[in-house]
Amino acid sequence: MNYYFAADVHLGLPPDEDSRKRERRFVNWLDSIKSDAEEIFLLGDIFDFWFEYKKVVPRGFVRTMGKLAELTDSGIPVHFFAGNHDLWVSDYLQSELGVIFHPTDYTVNLCGQKFRMTHGDALNTGDKNQILLRWIFTNRYLRKTYAAIHPYVGLTFAHAWSKSNRQKHGSIEFSLDNPFYNRACEIAKEQNLDFFVMGHLHVPVNLPANGFDYIVLPDWFSGGGYAVFDGKEMQIKFLNSDNQEPTKLNKAE
Repeated sequence: MNYYFAADVHLGLPPDEDSRKRERRFVNWLDSIKSDAEEIFLLGDIFDFWFEYKKVVPRGFVRTMGKLAELTDSGIPVHFFAGNHDLWVSDYLQSELGVIFHPTDYTVNLCGQKFRMTHGDALNTGDKNQILLRWIFTNRYLRKTYAAIHPYVGLTFAHAWSKSNRQKHGSIEFSLDNPFYNRACEIAKEQNLDFFVMGHLHVPVNLPANGFDYIVLPDWFSGGGYAVFDGKEMQIKFLNSDNQEPTKLNKAE
């Protein structure tokens, strides 16, 4: 049995046709792994924007929600992590789809290996803008204020902001002085980790170094990719074999 990891699908990011294509790929992938999946971990930004109103469910993503419900109904645990684009999860996904929600980091032993999982946006403590945004998005008063806005206005604004933000920042080029990697190294040392797994950066990384394996999951914009742990080894795989290979170092390095 295998453990599967995915992140940064960004369902709902315009244009609509691209989002629908990503959703079909994502749902087909979920369907393809259900026969041997022990657990599935979705590490944030599965939705490009998610806000739960008490009486309104955001339009779209029906195929994804149906497939997640099918998986959990069959007994496969599905873990859903809050990303910086889908922080505003309340109880709908848990009560309706049966997923296990993680608002922050999560540490677990899998087959005797210690894993730390997170979306990753909060790792860069030097990014004051990101810290401010996360505080705004998690503030209870501001959340209630936003909920009072008509969903048409709120969702339209949110998707426009998200598209602009994606065009501005894009993917982050990985290097060993990357603040996300440096913070992961600190946490791995403090907690004696075997694996540190995250998303957010939109660039695939498989870096066995410093006593643990550092894994950054690929996004789904250029075809889709994921990681799989078979109980011994963690591998990053792509739905399209023409995609870029993950950054990789030998353990000796």
